[in-house]
Amino acid sequence: MIPLRVNVSSAPPWASRFVIQYTPSVLTLDEEGREQDRTVGFLPPEEFIPALMLGNVKAFIAQGRKPKARFFLQKLLSEYPRSQAAASAAAFKSRV
Repeated sequence: MIPLRVNVSSAPPWASRFVIQYTPSVLTLDEEGREQDRTVGFLPPEEFIPALMLGNVKAFIAQGRKPKARFFLQKLLSEYPRSQAAASAAAFKSRV
């Protein structure tokens, strides 16, 4: 993951393609720059980290990288089983 902070009031031209309407917004992009996941609004650390993991799961599934997706999915479900992301992640078990 490469974190990138963009000031939306003076964002570079390429940033407009992601249509950021609210801050904070966290987008997970795949290696091709395609959006795979979006989290809008503040999340406390116990929810933010699993949300990032879920974004990774989605991006790796989209790329056909099932072992990587499986790694993040298992880590998310074992380390953050009560998070909101874990509830969403359960739907991806059959895809990895």
